Amino acid sequence: MSCVRQQQQYQDTCLTPSTEVKNLGVVFDQHLSWDAHVRAVSRRCCGILVTLSHLRHFLPPDTLPEIVTALAVSHIRYCLSVYGSGSAGNLATIQKLLNFAARVIAGKRKFDRVSAVRDRLGWLDSSQLFQYQSLCLLDKVLSSSQPECIARQVCLNRDHHGHVRHTRQDDLLHVPPIRSEAGRRRFVYRSPHLMNDLPMSVRNQRGPRFRRALKAHLLSRRDT
Repeated sequence: MSCVRQQQQYQDTCLTPSTEVKNLGVVFDQHLSWDAHVRAVSRRCCGILVTLSHLRHFLPPDTLPEIVTALAVSHIRYCLSVYGSGSAGNLATIQKLLNFAARVIAGKRKFDRVSAVRDRLGWLDSSQLFQYQSLCLLDKVLSSSQPECIARQVCLNRDHHGHVRHTRQDDLLHVPPIRSEAGRRRFVYRSPHLMNDLPMSVRNQRGPRFRRALKAHLLSRRDT
């Protein structure tokens, strides 16, 4: 039997391309827009948060932030350094989920403002959380040279092949020249760019010290 258009033949089997596929819990769509994954995260988190909002009066107030973080916010953080490179609309959806989580913790109503609650909890907004997760992953790559497929694409300007003139930019990470918008979404472009924009006092740290300094820096920028 012949395969219809857009199907692929493998031995005696007709394979139909999928528009979405899940790998390690992340939903990949055919355009890598991450819209499908954000919808999946939204459905999962909303279900958990609605349940917790009904149960919050039966839970110890001191442990409620940890429960909400473990059961709901953890789904947002998982692979955010990958899917966070999608559209501004996706980050807006993630922000709504973070606001919902803050309302559950504080016992706020649907349209109550939660900026003060987020400040008290020390939570980053969705854009900052994406930057934080991406830079923490880059710090891990720089510290361990793993995974190798990413580590070999990340280097200092002074170590970049063909770099012969010494400048004040030598100690910054090399940012590859990319013209397309899709290229700018790549981890090896956007993360070194973000790292180079950090103050030297943050950029020179590694491991837990880097994570603490980075979060403090991002929170301070939100206040300016």
